[in-house]
Amino acid sequence: MNAGDDSITDADIEQAKSYDVLGPAYFAARRMAEALMQNLDAQPFKDVTALAVKDIQDKLYEYVEDHLRSDLEANLQHHLTNMVERTVQALLTGEGWAMKQYPLSSRFDGAIIRAAVAKHGGNELLVKRIEELETEVTRLNESIRTITRQW
Repeated sequence: MNAGDDSITDADIEQAKSYDVLGPAYFAARRMAEALMQNLDAQPFKDVTALAVKDIQDKLYEYVEDHLRSDLEANLQHHLTNMVERTVQALLTGEGWAMKQYPLSSRFDGAIIRAAVAKHGGNELLVKRIEELETEVTRLNESIRTITRQW
């Protein structure tokens, strides 16, 4: 038998003797496939690989860009919300910088802000604060009575 044949050769039979599972047909098929692939043009495989790489690269870029943009957007939103909440809290608790910048400002909008605070906070806010202070006075008076009884 000839090694270039498309049939099982003596060499295939000889190789198969040292294997329990692989027969001569395995070695003949491997030999024929290797011979066929040796003369095959590699360019179509390179073209397919290049397309696959480009597609994967585009998808990966799109995925990373989407997540980076989403993270950036969420971080900006959190930062802006936090900044507004801290400013409002500073105003409501009377922090000096916030009071000077807004209701106590000598700029033209200071008067507008002071008028709005007085209008919207007005009596309802004052009544609520008086109630809280009266409750605190009652609690403190009770503490004083308790302490003086113990003496």
